[in-house]
Amino acid sequence: MFSINTVRKPILSKRPVMAVAGLMALFSAHSVAAQQAPDASQQLNSIEVLVNDEPISSFDINQRLRLVIAISGGVRTQEEFLQVREQVIQSMVDEKLQLQEAAEVELEVSDDQLEQFFARRAQGAGQEPDQFAQALTSIGSSKETMKKQMEAEIAWSQLVQGRLGAFVSVSDEEVEAFIQRIYDNRGKFEYRLGEIVLLSQSQEQSSAVEANARQLVEQVRGGAQFSQIAQQLSASSTAAVGGDLGWVTVDDLDPNYRDLVQQSDVGDVLDPIQTPGGYVILTVRDRRRVLTVDPLDTQIQLGQLHLLADQVDSGLERFLSVVQPLKNTTTNCDALPGLAEAAGITTRTDIAPLRLRDLTNEFRGEVENLEVGQATDIIEAEDGKRVLVVCARREPEVQEPDFDAIFDQLEQQRLSMMARRYLRDIRRDAIVDYR
Repeated sequence: MFSINTVRKPILSKRPVMAVAGLMALFSAHSVAAQQAPDASQQLNSIEVLVNDEPISSFDINQRLRLVIAISGGVRTQEEFLQVREQVIQSMVDEKLQLQEAAEVELEVSDDQLEQFFARRAQGAGQEPDQFAQALTSIGSSKETMKKQMEAEIAWSQLVQGRLGAFVSVSDEEVEAFIQRIYDNRGKFEYRLGEIVLLSQSQEQSSAVEANARQLVEQVRGGAQFSQIAQQLSASSTAAVGGDLGWVTVDDLDPNYRDLVQQSDVGDVLDPIQTPGGYVILTVRDRRRVLTVDPLDTQIQLGQLHLLADQVDSGLERFLSVVQPLKNTTTNCDALPGLAEAAGITTRTDIAPLRLRDLTNEFRGEVENLEVGQATDIIEAEDGKRVLVVCARREPEVQEPDFDAIFDQLEQQRLSMMARRYLRDIRRDAIVDYR
């Protein structure tokens, strides 16, 4: 199951999952890249870009391109394909520059680090590393392609922290002022935003970047996963966390988009916003009232009995015989693995602890009023049938602002701004030859 948001309806609102077969169908049916990624007029492994005399080949570009197109939901025209390809190349140029800068100080990322990072990415997609690698191969990409991207991501993060971290200054007075603003905003809304930053190197390039940004907005609105596109294409340091900007109060919102955010609903994706260096795409991931108990912050532990769609025809009767009685009894979640075996289920029975706000509206409505030990009715979705059981729940409490957490937040914000300037300076001094 490769993580994407177009075929199967997920339990979690931020971790959609898609089967490899569905991903391949999407890629072949809706993407001109299925035929055009290895352009017939090119040598398969010809050099397309030289970055300070280091090559980026057609093969590398096409491997990344297939991954990005699959994640973003496909392209339907030659123009869209070329826009995505240009953005992919720009991202790969930036990664090459980041790795070259890291090499200047002999900073290396170990294979163990990359394997651990890859395993976490696989876990986020609901898969074991080997399954995730197979999913990448099945769409014409590879584990190595993703590891190359991860290497640049990790190296750049370590380099920025090492070179710039000591120059970031946050005073106690600034933290206390920030905390006071939180108290002043008690009861008002604060927003959790996501960003995709696309940079433009020149005025001539700006129109192409804007067109690509608008295309990405439409793809996310059509079901593509915002966080995964951010990981692949965003030029911001937040790309490593799927573009997550964290929680910000109204007062801390940029005046250029403050009104737009306040007028948006949770889940909305804003139209591209022009910035001095390119364009930013924002999504409103969540909204809550400052220092106020929110029922959606209730923490919940769920178990599940999930019969996959391709097992329904042969295993439905056995599944029903096990799960139907659960509605009228109290279930100990320790018993779920045994029930799964009795029902012929091979999928995992446990779901990581989460909050009600992390569930999709459909699943949230099924579990929010259940007591511990109670089970839902059978929930039907495109990925099969499932019953959810509430294993534990903890009611929310008001979280007072923490000095150290606020300090770290302000420090990271400033470090991120410095990192953007750092990369901009590296680009300005680089010799990039597009073949």
